[in-house]
Amino acid sequence: MVSDGNTNESGSGSKIDYNTKHVYFYLPKVPTEDGEVADNIDLGAILRLGGYCDLEQQAHKIPADEKHYYPQKHIESQGSGNENIFKKSAGSSTDSSHGILMACDGHFLLKAAEKMFVETGDHHLQVNGDYEHDTTGSVNVQSGDIMKFKSGTNKTLTLNAGDKTGDMELLANNKTETVQGDSNDNTSGNKSETTKGNHTLTTWGLTMTYSLDVAYSAFAAGQIVTSSWGLQLYLATLVKVYPVSEVVLAGMRFQATGLNVASVQSQVGYKALSVESRMANLRSDLTSMDAIEMRISQADLDANATAVATNMREANLEQGEVDAKVKQLVVFV
Repeated sequence: MVSDGNTNESGSGSKIDYNTKHVYFYLPKVPTEDGEVADNIDLGAILRLGGYCDLEQQAHKIPADEKHYYPQKHIESQGSGNENIFKKSAGSSTDSSHGILMACDGHFLLKAAEKMFVETGDHHLQVNGDYEHDTTGSVNVQSGDIMKFKSGTNKTLTLNAGDKTGDMELLANNKTETVQGDSNDNTSGNKSETTKGNHTLTTWGLTMTYSLDVAYSAFAAGQIVTSSWGLQLYLATLVKVYPVSEVVLAGMRFQATGLNVASVQSQVGYKALSVESRMANLRSDLTSMDAIEMRISQADLDANATAVATNMREANLEQGEVDAKVKQLVVFV
């Protein structure tokens, strides 16, 4: 304790100097080795009220001792080695600010049987070891500005809703996800996804979809598919239903069923669609396939075409001759 000027000595021997801007109670660190003498700076415990005291000023001369008095964040905010570390330890003003300094080399225990209220300006909490927060009731964390959650380098960040027994709800205006490595989504129940705007999916690698049950797709406004090549294998029944029409634009179209290969010329008429046979006539000299080897077996279909040439010289369709509503358009470029 300080002892200069007018002092008031209590029965316990503590002395308080009323000529200073502070009051403090100090306990030196107990020497850990025989023969070691306390230097009256090493901190055991201190409670200081008001402005900074002489002990803090002396500890500033030894960085190792200074770290015992002040949190690391305070030292960094004032600048390492700067005198403001102790001069502004009580507040922004060295003349009028009054603060509280509590530090010790042991445990700091605080317990309130009913409630504890803490209000502060900026708040920084640094934990040099593990940090745990246990609450038997609900937890409500609010921020008037940005909130960030960050784990250490190569460390996991886990959000656990009751060990997979609770629900998780995310409400946001815009959401951006960036995954540097792999991404896995495992859903044990049903999954529903609704997009009111456009949905764009870009994959730079292979896209694979497996359906162990019936796969159903509906396109109310139509479908457009472009691809450099395509392969579809149906090991069971394939049923195609076109209520209005089917329009196919292709340089070559080949269909094989079992061991039978057929080229069909036909006249098709369906309400609004009328195509005369002379317009749909396919001549062999325009659809010739040279040097083609084809083998069809139970499990293999191998088709190699060395040359396929299709020339479209002129096709004129007048408005009154063809009136077709296209429900599905598939184009392979």
